[in-house]
Amino acid sequence: MSYAYPLTPGDAGRQCMRGSCCLASDPWVPWPRLRPHGPSRSSDTLSAVGTEVGSLQSSDESAICRARRDRRSGAILVLFALLLILLVGMVGLVIDAGLLMAAHRHAQNAADAGALAAAQDILEGRDSAAATDTATRFVTEHNQDSEARIAMPAPTVNIPPTSGPYAGMTNYAEVIVQNPTPTYFIHVLPGVASENTVGAQAVARVENRAAGAGVIALDPKYKNKPGVGVTGGARLIVNGRVYDNSELGGVDENGKPIDNGNTGVAGSVANNSTLIATEVRVVGGVDNPENFESYDAYADPQSDTQSSEPRVLRTGELPVPDPLLTLPTPTVANGVDPTRRGSPTASDGGLYEGTVSPSANYIETDATTGKQTLVLHPGIYDSIKITGGKVRFEPGIYVLSPQVNTTTTLNITGGDVSAKGVMFYNTGSTYDPQTGLPDSLDGEHSPPAENAHFGGVTINAAMEFLPIDFDKYSYDPMYRPSDDFEGMLFYQRRRNTEDISLQGDAEEGNLAGTLYAKWAHFKIAGQGTYDAQFIAGSIAISGQGDVTINYVGDKIGKAPQVFLVE
Repeated sequence: MSYAYPLTPGDAGRQCMRGSCCLASDPWVPWPRLRPHGPSRSSDTLSAVGTEVGSLQSSDESAICRARRDRRSGAILVLFALLLILLVGMVGLVIDAGLLMAAHRHAQNAADAGALAAAQDILEGRDSAAATDTATRFVTEHNQDSEARIAMPAPTVNIPPTSGPYAGMTNYAEVIVQNPTPTYFIHVLPGVASENTVGAQAVARVENRAAGAGVIALDPKYKNKPGVGVTGGARLIVNGRVYDNSELGGVDENGKPIDNGNTGVAGSVANNSTLIATEVRVVGGVDNPENFESYDAYADPQSDTQSSEPRVLRTGELPVPDPLLTLPTPTVANGVDPTRRGSPTASDGGLYEGTVSPSANYIETDATTGKQTLVLHPGIYDSIKITGGKVRFEPGIYVLSPQVNTTTTLNITGGDVSAKGVMFYNTGSTYDPQTGLPDSLDGEHSPPAENAHFGGVTINAAMEFLPIDFDKYSYDPMYRPSDDFEGMLFYQRRRNTEDISLQGDAEEGNLAGTLYAKWAHFKIAGQGTYDAQFIAGSIAISGQGDVTINYVGDKIGKAPQVFLVE
């Protein structure tokens, strides 16, 4: 016969699914009520039996529960230990990975700096050993940890590179940096070291690059006059960018005053004049912002470019650096014929070769017509004056080094003149063709130059003046210009401030290439189109016609510059 044993009041109708040891987390299910199937016993008998059974059950349950609690505490400890390793590893992935990425960036910066420094030494003519020392110094001394002041290990410097796409190529420098970097968390994981080496590589090269604009005015304060000025009803149309480094005042593109503490106007376009370009950037301010127009709208009047794009004028800009600052001084080593050829002249009244004898210059007579042509050759001239007659310049470099009593070194205002594949270098009386001194020391030094006499330049644009171009013209192998001068038509010593004047109708002639005079003033009067670029201290356009400058012309002057390529 079975009996229904009474349960405690709190547990009535429930029992533990996991046996007799019930914890707070154990689920409960209903306990089926037992009913007697025989003669009933007295309540005292049942109570005694229940008390005995309950006592035995309570004792067993206490022992079992203690064992289960002990067993669960040990498992949690082991599980926590395992999870702690994973937790530290995850922290390491966040913190140590960030440290390794920062160390890589630091190493890359150091490698980039070292490669650029080495390439700059190559550009300046230093040998590989000197360039290697410079690169090492830039990596180890100028790239220390900003807080710990820990120097980078000495890099590996290869000139030229020994691997990769630039292996064995001249004018390239390769720097490899290995930067040991400790970790703080992630090395608790199996197979991860407590210190890792972060590597970086950089390759720099010396390359001739064209200046990126049609007009650049470099002088920040030219005689308190505008860096770029257009007057007299003229239109300056530049298929390219215009940069004006003048720091003078004026208003911004919205007509609001430029409060930079300077008087005058940095960029001036008179009321009846216009400057049209793809982009105009001025350090200071202008006088009439409404007179600056978009080249795209000019080239395609039917387009809605002006209304859909930002205005072409930007004031308050940073100055642009001189793009031809590293252009070397012409010397015998890079194409100058040191022969002094005097002061030839040509006019309708006659031709004169020069004062120096013997001279390669000569007068050529046409056998059929009897007309004469003065043929000039590269060399060093006191001055050249052409007001008439027919003159031909042979390809090469023409150095203009005036005597004390010379006021104009190059004066070409008339006649039939053809100068193809040439570059005029307008220097001073102290020029040395063998060393390039003192010109080669000019750099960014502002004028005046000490103890030197200079002469100005006046050219009638209705002539043919084409720059050095090795694809079109042949040069004397003994005095072949270096590649640095390709695309150059006119180069004035940097500290020579004498004016350069272009006059006449350029449509009747052909003037192309780069004209460079760092601290001088360019004056362009008349009209016409130039496939050229003008880089000078300041530039003024006058007259009543259109002066068009196509930066995308035939050849553009280049200067060696340093670039990262890897």
